Amino acid sequence: MKAIRIVIFALIVVFSHSLFAQPDRVYTSLKEINDPSQVYKLKLNYKRLHQIPPQVFTFTNLTELDLSKNFIDSIPPQIARLQNLERFNICRNRLHSVPDSIGFLPNLKYLNLGRNPILDLPESMGQLAELEELVLYLTGVISVPATFFTLNYSLKLLDMRACPLDYDQQVAIEEILPRPRKRWDHVCNCK
Repeated sequence: MKAIRIVIFALIVVFSHSLFAQPDRVYTSLKEINDPSQVYKLKLNYKRLHQIPPQVFTFTNLTELDLSKNFIDSIPPQIARLQNLERFNICRNRLHSVPDSIGFLPNLKYLNLGRNPILDLPESMGQLAELEELVLYLTGVISVPATFFTLNYSLKLLDMRACPLDYDQQVAIEEILPRPRKRWDHVCNCK
């Protein structure tokens, strides 16, 4: 009889958590979070952050993460723990590189790396099979890895405006990614 009560209590707890889950709620402070499993959207822009708070990597149900307009200079490998992440905005920070672990986010659809002093992208990003939009606006990126050919059908937009691309670099990108729409400052008549 005691075991049955325990099971019933456990079911009530699990059921009540699912009733009170608020997938549309956008958290704007880590202080307001009581249950990491209930965090789906987190917006920590303009927080003067110098690193991604380690707690963020415990929010395994996170689908949207906005860390834009901070002072973050690196993305730790733990980013790969956020397996449900669909939208990641880390524009206007101080990133010089993107870790290989970014390629292990199977549900990522939108990635904004714009306005960071990034020069290269990791080959692992070619594994982002769901990626639809990649923003590299005002970075130093002038090429994409050859592995990006796998993104040719999922990627809908590649934004490389204000990147220091010349005509030959645009042609090379067009050869790897002929299907997605590109946004760059000087129109490439590559086709």
